[in-house]
Amino acid sequence: MAFIRKIKKGNSVYLAEVENYREDGKVKQRVIRYVGKEENGEVVRKISSDKIEIESVKKYLDYKILDEIAKRLSLDKLLGDKSKYILLLVYTQLISRKPIYKLPAYIEQTALKEILGLEKIIDKQLYEAIDQLDEIEFSDIEKKMFEKLSEDKKDRKALLVDVTDTYFNGSQADWKSRRGKDGKYSKLIQIALAVTKEEGFPILHRVYEGNISNTKIFEEIIGESRLKEFEIIVLDRGMISYQSIEDLRSINQQLISGIRVNEKIEREILSKIEREEIYQPQHIVKLKNTEVYVKEFDFREGKLIAIYNPQLEIIKRQRAMEDIENYKANKAKFMGYSLIYHTTKYSYDYVVKTYFQRDIIEKAYREIKTTINLNPIRKYRISHIKAHIKICYLAYAILSYIKYKLKGTEISAVSALEQLQSVYKVELKSTKENFMWSKVVTLYNQQKKILKLLECSV
Repeated sequence: MAFIRKIKKGNSVYLAEVENYREDGKVKQRVIRYVGKEENGEVVRKISSDKIEIESVKKYLDYKILDEIAKRLSLDKLLGDKSKYILLLVYTQLISRKPIYKLPAYIEQTALKEILGLEKIIDKQLYEAIDQLDEIEFSDIEKKMFEKLSEDKKDRKALLVDVTDTYFNGSQADWKSRRGKDGKYSKLIQIALAVTKEEGFPILHRVYEGNISNTKIFEEIIGESRLKEFEIIVLDRGMISYQSIEDLRSINQQLISGIRVNEKIEREILSKIEREEIYQPQHIVKLKNTEVYVKEFDFREGKLIAIYNPQLEIIKRQRAMEDIENYKANKAKFMGYSLIYHTTKYSYDYVVKTYFQRDIIEKAYREIKTTINLNPIRKYRISHIKAHIKICYLAYAILSYIKYKLKGTEISAVSALEQLQSVYKVELKSTKENFMWSKVVTLYNQQKKILKLLECSV
């Protein structure tokens, strides 16, 4: 009876198919053939190179990394019994952005079935996954996922909250059309998003009809317990109201918010600022791309910071003079001013810099809308629209984690995924030995570096 035996020759260990036989009453052993070699504890088969055929070539490493990170965030456990199909939708939303009816054919070109442990994929299963995602209590998923994202980040100083809108084609949604930020009239859906100031990790999101004001949206989410875990909430102007200021004060929540300049503030505060008084070195706050001049006032049990930006004044004056018929000389002296209200005990220097670092949430929305391809939402049922937004939210969470892991390098999260897209898994077959195996194409140094930074494997 033949069996495999290890044979050591010098520093190498070979695998041979051997059999025992009896000669002159003694049991002896002979080698039938050498079948391979052992390297670093792994078996490397001996294959005739002239008898190898390529069975398939499939997209691999970008999807493998997304799956590894999703499991690191426990998404496979949090998303219920349809988690594999939901994650498939999340991964393809990040990489391919194909409509559902085209996904089954596309997936055959990838190693996704192997990665996720799926035997067959049809579009019906994906639509069922979308229906389940809409019914899941998503707040608990957001909370537990954020705990995983921030495991090694104990400092929860500031979070950013903002609202954006996007168009959708929901024929079954009885919502009125309204004017969007780009001037178009259509059905709009609004998405409120909260992210950490330092890393851009998502904390929560909420979906609203397009005609609800930003102040009402913020007043509704003030009670979210996750917001209370942070010392400061940072808001864009247009979101704050006197009611929400009182509500935040009642729960001892500190606030930094832009507020709009109105006639009362012009009259009672800005008109009392002498240009030569504020335009002094001791009032300078240095921002990333410019310098501004500030003056702080007591206001509604907090502080109001008047910010004078000479560059902004020039731009606004030039625009105003282009419309000379509507030019108002009495308003010109307030050009270049903006306002920040806060209830913190920090210096105006810290407050102003914190407020102008809101660009991380603007980048988050930009990534969700463009990189992840949120809009326009081509879904017709409101339930599917909301599920699609959840898919984009989960995709952004994974992207923010990749970005965090690559921090300090010149590699962006998007660039990292693009560089990993060229790493395919090749299925090979030896017609002589009737043996099949797979091989991942050789990585170049930059790809190896990305894997190391993400703490992922091939």
